[in-house]
Amino acid sequence: MLPSILQDLHQHSYFEHSCATLTPLGARPASSLQTRNLDIAKSGFARLRLWGKEKVAAASTISLPQPKPKASSPAARILALNALKKTAKGDTKVPPEKRIYLHVEAEAESTTSKFPKGDFWYNKEWSVGRVLDEAAKGLQVQNVNNRGGGEEEKLRLFHVEGGRLLEFGEKVEEG
Repeated sequence: MLPSILQDLHQHSYFEHSCATLTPLGARPASSLQTRNLDIAKSGFARLRLWGKEKVAAASTISLPQPKPKASSPAARILALNALKKTAKGDTKVPPEKRIYLHVEAEAESTTSKFPKGDFWYNKEWSVGRVLDEAAKGLQVQNVNNRGGGEEEKLRLFHVEGGRLLEFGEKVEEG
């Protein structure tokens, strides 16, 4: 008797169990108006999702201005040093742990240089005189330090933060 009760409930035999494809007893068939409204709602939500994705993609391409750290802050110093390291040139034989990075400028009034300024690295253990020789070579400035002559004609290294001229025999890392 059990199979006949199931047949009444499910509209099919006990051994053919495919309820997902059948309309339940007592259910009203979907009208064309209901299916049309359902299709309109689905397409509306699909357009809304597409619009949202476009807005997110457009917002991700817009770059907001990044706050710049103050010039005296440690973060600004690190950023400036990293920028200097990216553009600096020098002797590749100098190991990275012994490098000191310097921004070098030639004075416009007293020298004629092919390159008025540049970023270079030098060995920390070199003397100021050797760094001046290499800087003159890098900027393509005529170096008359070894020839004698007046003090005005000699190239000098000026420590900006210390506010002083470095002596020729002094080591760069000490300055």
